[in-house]
Amino acid sequence: MKIRLYFLTLFFVLTSCVYSQFDKPVLQFGIGIVEPMDDLKGTYYRNVDSTGLPLIAPDTNLYSNNYGAKTGLYFFGKGKINFDKYNILRAVGSISFSTFNTFESSKNGNIERVVHIDTNTYIYPVPTTFNYTFNAFSVALGLEIAPFAFTNVFSPFFGANMSFNSFTSKLSRTGNGIDTISFSNSGFRIGFNFDAGIEAKFSKNVGMVLGIKYDLGNVLLKNTYNGINDAYDWGTTNASLNDDEGQYFTSIQSPLISSDLYLVKAKKKNINWGTIYLGVNIYFDTHKTTKKKTERK
Repeated sequence: MKIRLYFLTLFFVLTSCVYSQFDKPVLQFGIGIVEPMDDLKGTYYRNVDSTGLPLIAPDTNLYSNNYGAKTGLYFFGKGKINFDKYNILRAVGSISFSTFNTFESSKNGNIERVVHIDTNTYIYPVPTTFNYTFNAFSVALGLEIAPFAFTNVFSPFFGANMSFNSFTSKLSRTGNGIDTISFSNSGFRIGFNFDAGIEAKFSKNVGMVLGIKYDLGNVLLKNTYNGINDAYDWGTTNASLNDDEGQYFTSIQSPLISSDLYLVKAKKKNINWGTIYLGVNIYFDTHKTTKKKTERK
């Protein structure tokens, strides 16, 4: 019902363009800090004490209960167009890229290699480095209200957008500093974000923006695949995001170099995050003025 109401409102505004100005477009570019929330945040690794040997391995909650994300960076570009001559009501379109775990260094430790010789079993430690990233590429469309835009000085704004998000994560394991093997998963989801901030105009064509944004990244299209062919295994690329409640097979959490698949339960996960950003505004005034002709006497 909320989605239907959103589309009806957007349709009404867009179809009223006969009475609109569309003469004050704005381009906005900037950078920010993203902070994971809810089931997006977590820790992707764990320390293991097996047979008296300190080991490192991916955390058992990674992917099943959270996505192991930490603080990261946000890059964006926006376009805004006004519906009225005072630039109070605007349509907004944006493209953004959020990359998490930016400030988290790689994790070093050991994993086990099990070797069978005749009837004897030997365990050897293998120095290993783990690295993990979670990324979100988003395209969003929405509406924005800036009640004091007519002042052309300081203008607070509030907006809401429908977002189309492509999520990817990559977990890498490098043994002996030489060979790297990775696992990655991805998924497309539809969500919403809420945006607010303040714009300052320094000249006719240049200004700046300081804003905050909160994303609900996977409101629609959640799913989890439980087939053997969809298992989380080292060397697998483009596995499912598995953000809905269900079960799936995995082997990547084991502290062993090679391991059998086992079934785990996945909870329903919300991929949400907050952002604070700073950007530059470039203003264009396409309003056409007509010069009055003076008659010669």
